[in-house]
Amino acid sequence: MSKIILVAGSLNHKKLIEKNSGKDENVIFLSEKSEAGSLTPKSISGAEKTEPEKLNIIWNKRSPLSARNSILTIINRHKRIDEAIISYQPGEFNKTFHEISTPVYDLMIDRWIKGYGYLLKELIQLFIKQKSGRISLILDSNGLKVMTPVESAVFSYLKTFVQNLSILYQNEAFRIYCFESDSNRAEDFINFYFKTISEGRYVPGKLYKFTDRKSLFDFGRT
Repeated sequence: MSKIILVAGSLNHKKLIEKNSGKDENVIFLSEKSEAGSLTPKSISGAEKTEPEKLNIIWNKRSPLSARNSILTIINRHKRIDEAIISYQPGEFNKTFHEISTPVYDLMIDRWIKGYGYLLKELIQLFIKQKSGRISLILDSNGLKVMTPVESAVFSYLKTFVQNLSILYQNEAFRIYCFESDSNRAEDFINFYFKTISEGRYVPGKLYKFTDRKSLFDFGRT
């Protein structure tokens, strides 16, 4: 039976996560309409393996109903979700704060704060019911030394929010992880993510951090 992994967020991370997935893992994308056509229709993690039919769900981040329907679509098809990986990578908006229009400001808040909140709420409800599951938040600054003010606020909010959720739900039968990178080495960061997860160690509220150290020991934790 395939492990069902839901992936939402950065397109670059989605491709790297799918590349690293095993032959017994079925990766399902939640995508915004603008990125749906850019995703590979089949897993690139192994040309020889038999693929299950891929699901690429169009998700409206601004709608709590869309978050719920997206989860229900997967449950109706696969009966469960084993893992959810949610990523955030700034750099999409490069205007200074006073130059951002009100509609764009609202869009940023709706997509990254409200949208991810809606999705996390649905996932937590599901995993409590399942009595199993794992949520991982992947925060990748992509090597940016200075983010735009709103993106910096989103980055900090998501980190604090998910760390707090990890502590709040530590006695439930599922786990919540938070990963962060200050490097532009996205592939190495995703490799670090998979390595850390495979080790099975877990501390509620812990930030697992990949640092851009120029040595043989790149896998730093805070």
